Amino acid sequence: MRIAAFEFAEGARFQAGATQDANVVGHHIELLRQQYQGELTPEDVVNDARNNNSPLHSFFEWNDGAAAEQYRLQQARGLIRAVVAVYVRDDKPAARMRAYVHIPEKGSPHYRETSHAMSQQDTRDIVLQRAWKEFQEWKRRYQDLAEFANIFTAAELVKLPKKKRG
Repeated sequence: MRIAAFEFAEGARFQAGATQDANVVGHHIELLRQQYQGELTPEDVVNDARNNNSPLHSFFEWNDGAAAEQYRLQQARGLIRAVVAVYVRDDKPAARMRAYVHIPEKGSPHYRETSHAMSQQDTRDIVLQRAWKEFQEWKRRYQDLAEFANIFTAAELVKLPKKKRG
């Protein structure tokens, strides 16, 4: 099998000013992979991208102060996503759940406590739609693995509530 073309994954986000030609980027990364005997690492990509003439250069923040701040923000996102809350009710056993969910509202993306987000119809819709989209992306990524066929068949039975119009 051979690669005919390259595209960016749906929903891929890059820093402002990044060259958006997926074919150029994909072919360059493939060239690097071949250069390193088929084993590519993130360090290989960054080292290549340091060269101003590399088609990968514009995908990275080269100002160390700005890059450090972006890295800390990424670490903060990871920390928020890693926190799990143990919810208790008198009538049910304790349940573990991500404490916070991301609400990507235009102009003010933020995190909310999960049970609060799920108790409000507008944010509940956002969380469910995002979860469904992520599952569909996962399904596309692994659709050729027969071991997951039963999961995909069962998923076809899932019906999300229709989004209410305001």
